[in-house]
Amino acid sequence: MYVLPGPITGVLGLPGTGKTFIALIAGFEMAEELQLDVVVNFSLNARALYHYFSGLGYTWLLSRLLHGGIKVRSCAEGTNLKLVEFMQEKNTLYLIDEAGVYLNARNFKNIPLQFLSDIAQIRHDSRRLFWISQYKEQVDRNLREMSASYIVADCPTRYSQKLRNTELMSKYYRIFTAKNYSVFEKKILSGALTGAKAAINSARLSDKVVVGQLTEYDRLLFKDYGSFLRVEDKPTMQFPLTYWRKSAVFVSQSNPKSDNRDQWRKLLAKDASRERVADGARSLSERRREASSVW
Repeated sequence: MYVLPGPITGVLGLPGTGKTFIALIAGFEMAEELQLDVVVNFSLNARALYHYFSGLGYTWLLSRLLHGGIKVRSCAEGTNLKLVEFMQEKNTLYLIDEAGVYLNARNFKNIPLQFLSDIAQIRHDSRRLFWISQYKEQVDRNLREMSASYIVADCPTRYSQKLRNTELMSKYYRIFTAKNYSVFEKKILSGALTGAKAAINSARLSDKVVVGQLTEYDRLLFKDYGSFLRVEDKPTMQFPLTYWRKSAVFVSQSNPKSDNRDQWRKLLAKDASRERVADGARSLSERRREASSVW
């Protein structure tokens, strides 16, 4: 699995080009490899995540989902920023969508000093941060200068009558180091190079290029988050999963008729007593056979 260089990564792209979608793909892959918890500031669907992690074999993230290690938390309450409260845990990957709103370059005076301190020492706490924005210049300068890598999402789109919005047709994103992204800005985004030269230099500057059709798991990922929901609308974890120590026992049972724990405990106690009686009967019969063979 690919691990992005540096603890802070910017995810950039025009509206509707799959920034959040690509950030989740790359973020989950890295969190599984580094065994990190995940905290986001937009709504997630726990049931869909369960199937997504199971299908891709993300055993660490699946375990953390069941144990509450995948969390949804807002970055603000009304007009008050809650960035310090958002980034509390260590050994965690944080995804901040619409960073141009919460970490806006023109609103730098309202960014908490404690948050800037946490960002400056993010490596010491084994934290990772993905900030997602349409343009690099929208985000506070301190965060831009500390970003070690960039993901540029540029997925092809088309208008969907069903969604009444644009939908992704395929995947296309590139990953750059901060140094190479600066060259990419000057030579390609500025229009200095065009056509084949731009494509060749873009591929040469990027650490990784992903191009391909949407897989069944990619389409399942669209159900994991609300791509058309506003991030300030009190994000929540939808359909949260409840972990229970004896859940593995329930899985081993065939066709359970009830989810009531007390009823299941009684049934399991009866099964255990039957097994003990059967074991005692078998041991008694074995002893009798042994005795008869001796005589």
